[in-house]
Amino acid sequence: MNVNLRNWAAALGVAGVTLWFSQIGLAQQASFHIGDDEFSAVQPASHILNSNLFRTSANSAHCDSCDSPACGCEQPKTCDERPSCESKGDCDSRCGNLIGEECEAWTLFPNDNGHGITFNGWVQGGITLNSDNNAIRNDPVPFSSNAGEFYLNQLWATIEKATDTGGCGWDFGFRIDYVFGADGPDTQTFGSGGWDFGWNSSVEYGSAIPQIYGEIAYNDVKVKLGHFFTIIGYEVVPATGNFFYSHAYTMNYGEPFTHTGALAEWTVNDNLTVWGGYTFGWDSGFDNYLDAHTFLGGVAAQVSEKVKVIWAANAGDFGDGTSAPGTSQNAGNIYMNSIVVDVALADRLNYVFQHDLGVNSGLGAGNSEWYGINQYLLYTINDCWKMGFRFEWFDDSDGARIAGVDADYYDATIGMNWTPTANLTIRPEVRFDWTDGAPVFANGTRDNLQTFAFDAIMTF
Repeated sequence: MNVNLRNWAAALGVAGVTLWFSQIGLAQQASFHIGDDEFSAVQPASHILNSNLFRTSANSAHCDSCDSPACGCEQPKTCDERPSCESKGDCDSRCGNLIGEECEAWTLFPNDNGHGITFNGWVQGGITLNSDNNAIRNDPVPFSSNAGEFYLNQLWATIEKATDTGGCGWDFGFRIDYVFGADGPDTQTFGSGGWDFGWNSSVEYGSAIPQIYGEIAYNDVKVKLGHFFTIIGYEVVPATGNFFYSHAYTMNYGEPFTHTGALAEWTVNDNLTVWGGYTFGWDSGFDNYLDAHTFLGGVAAQVSEKVKVIWAANAGDFGDGTSAPGTSQNAGNIYMNSIVVDVALADRLNYVFQHDLGVNSGLGAGNSEWYGINQYLLYTINDCWKMGFRFEWFDDSDGARIAGVDADYYDATIGMNWTPTANLTIRPEVRFDWTDGAPVFANGTRDNLQTFAFDAIMTF
């Protein structure tokens, strides 16, 4: 692959400008979970570290501002009335839920059943408008193909018994995730046309079971057996795991969503986690129709008080190319890795850098490569409001991943998260997409597209 030095310089330049913003001296640790900490449990396996390391909790939201009203509360709290930053309640609880007067998130089902089994979920829907009065589709922008129409993206439900050995002894658990909506067809397995691939109720809507696995834990090691989310990348399929409504090209076109197989996780200590396992390639069902055999593994580390790093890779036999009609086919060998670095620039400001590299080799027409650089600047204003910026460069100059067009893709997204209650988050955003001259937008007639979008997530 011929690396475009100008593009690399542009991406690194944005990184430099982003780091410069660390001098503005903000004062609170950022938190980018949707909802309260209970819903970190509904994040996919790929973001265990996003729950524990990458996304630190905003425990001192109002501790340094005595006259600020707590989010959703009628009257501002004084420092004497507010729980201290060291107390169990902390200062990040959001008041004024839709049901009841408690400051904790409401749940549809009681999860204190004594068996450790929890049931959680959410409803998410939104709309994406474009600069052409919605007369054209938004392709190839991920998960946002149709313009000007409201969609139920995700009706998501999770039932889980998480393992917890306390570092000693045995435990057993399981997890099942179900999703219906416009995101359902994008989350199904591919290759054989079996499992959940055909669970579509219409052209736009369908169902999927992105996770169904059992888990065995012993001391500090646990092993998943079944179908589960990848550990690769930063953005995820569940709406509650992302700051933005829209998705990066890298996440949609350059990474797997799910794997089927076995994955072990070893918590070495509070600062180090190691993964390793065997999978049937990318986004496959239990039948392994493509006869893929790959290694999946990674390392996550808190390298300093303010810097966290996760590296993950998938490598091996990508498949034999014998997919069923109408499904994606994979062939040759695959090597793909992702590195994500999260830096707490200030108490309220986080910078996230992601780099992906993928190589599909052993093909008759030669190797195909793709890579991406994603950067995020995420700022917590208070418990109710957060703002974020994403800049992405996705290199598909071999035309291997997006519509067979050889191009570099860019997106710049500015967005907000408004959380008026512990169960509700609204995410408006403005997004600018362009390529290096390849007319991939507006039915192949333009090299740029501007969109405005917003969605709402209601957890239960």
